[in-house]
Amino acid sequence: MKTKFLTFFVLLSLNLINAQDKPNDYLKNFNNELKLWKNTYSNFNLNEFNVEEKVNFKDLYSENVSFNELSKEYKTIGTFSPNKSKFIDIYSYLNLEKNGNYFDAIIDVDQNVNLYDIKANKKITLTSCGSSKGIDEVFWVTEKKLLLVGTQYSDVKKPIIIIVDFENSTITEYTNSNNKCTQKTKYKSPKLKLINIKGL
Repeated sequence: MKTKFLTFFVLLSLNLINAQDKPNDYLKNFNNELKLWKNTYSNFNLNEFNVEEKVNFKDLYSENVSFNELSKEYKTIGTFSPNKSKFIDIYSYLNLEKNGNYFDAIIDVDQNVNLYDIKANKKITLTSCGSSKGIDEVFWVTEKKLLLVGTQYSDVKKPIIIIVDFENSTITEYTNSNNKCTQKTKYKSPKLKLINIKGL
């Protein structure tokens, strides 16, 4: 009886591991909402992304910060979750300064991806990007699933995909294994057109 129970437990564990979301599970979104970003790369194939790093929410830096403290311009170009209980800011590193009828961008090399839990008055840093990578776009699939897509900078520019799973409290980064999958043109999010920015 113990042997049967152990076998069942092992099989269940394997199924849970295999059930982990993969980039290809979001093919529909990459062919629709994220198509503009995807099309900036040559030879883009979701089956050619492999896990680079996986982090648990408990290991993330968080602080007590009210969403009201975030400047209006970042709220305009940032991204709310479907029920507007959460907000993602990827643009604070632009250090926007009002100059007449436009904003000057004084770009910092370090980009933080910050999640605002609006009801809890918390700001959580989901990931930090230095000179080696950057996040280009944000898409909420559901209230519990978030896609962050960006660029890895090395000898050539390659795509990265980050899946944020709020149900399992994990953040998984995927990198592309195909050397021919490289950036053709720089991506600029349509969200950045919502305000007048100079210096990008």
